[in-house]
Amino acid sequence: MTQTVVIGVATPPEMTAANGYFSAASALGYDRDEGLSFAMYYGDEPGATARALCDGHCDIASLNTTVGLLGRDQGMPMVAVYGKARRTHRWFAVVPDSPVRSLPELRGRRIACDFDHLRPLAEAALAEEGVPAGSFSWVPWHGSGMATRDMIGPLRRGEVDAVFLIDWNDGDFTAEGLPMRRLPSTGLDRIRLSSCLWTSEAYLRANPDAVAGVGRALAKATVFALENPEAAVRLMWRQEPSTRPMPEQHDRVLRRDVEIMKARLACFSPDPGDPDWRWGYIDPREIEAWQEFLLNSDAVRERRDPGVFYTDAFLDRFNRFDAAAVRAQARGFQV
Repeated sequence: MTQTVVIGVATPPEMTAANGYFSAASALGYDRDEGLSFAMYYGDEPGATARALCDGHCDIASLNTTVGLLGRDQGMPMVAVYGKARRTHRWFAVVPDSPVRSLPELRGRRIACDFDHLRPLAEAALAEEGVPAGSFSWVPWHGSGMATRDMIGPLRRGEVDAVFLIDWNDGDFTAEGLPMRRLPSTGLDRIRLSSCLWTSEAYLRANPDAVAGVGRALAKATVFALENPEAAVRLMWRQEPSTRPMPEQHDRVLRRDVEIMKARLACFSPDPGDPDWRWGYIDPREIEAWQEFLLNSDAVRERRDPGVFYTDAFLDRFNRFDAAAVRAQARGFQV
């Protein structure tokens, strides 16, 4: 008998390539190998997803590291259990021919963010560069935060000067023919652990084996998708038929989904300089750095012991699998 684990993601209610590795994990049976069955909860945006996690509507949620720290400051008993994005997966970007070359030049400019709940992170990064809140203006993101097509026109026409985007937006912009130019950020480029799997204190106490199994299944799916992103996309299509394109759209959607998957996964693999290469590793210095970053910008009010925010109790269990065998499976996989 399998245990259902509800995975929360901070997106509108549909699976996309941005989180398609969860579907690939189920299609490959990695969840069932752990005695689990993955179900998805779509929280629409990060703040609502964090609240849903702590209210028991989902069991484990994929969220920005800063969302968890902000949640703790707001009284939500969240704990990071798996370090997911090992380098920053959010940044400011401009169109290729924009005169803006640095964050200080965003003073007086118009900026769009895909999810309003991530604005405090953007504001903290800008404040560190001498661009305080009120010295620039937020403008609406056109269309869904999960897609960039409606942003192309406003950016090309100069109605939006910059975007604060997530990695999947970057892949989507590339697929839409407008590769964006990234602006360096002292804060965002310094602190790399930018997203984690989070759970509630109550779920962690009651379901440690499920937490370990989710992390190991995610690690295997990540190894697979890094080796063969197109197969991971096709597995998502098979697992979630609503994501499968119509025949006349097949090639365009495949290119788009693969670009999004590749952009997402690029942040997941460890860097050679990481103190620990293992999947799911959370560097306590990164947690401390994020807390300092948010305290300095007044985004959080109280300093806490960094150990409150995360646990590394499952790290060895996350990595008990044959990564070489998973890569070999991915290389020869036909969907």
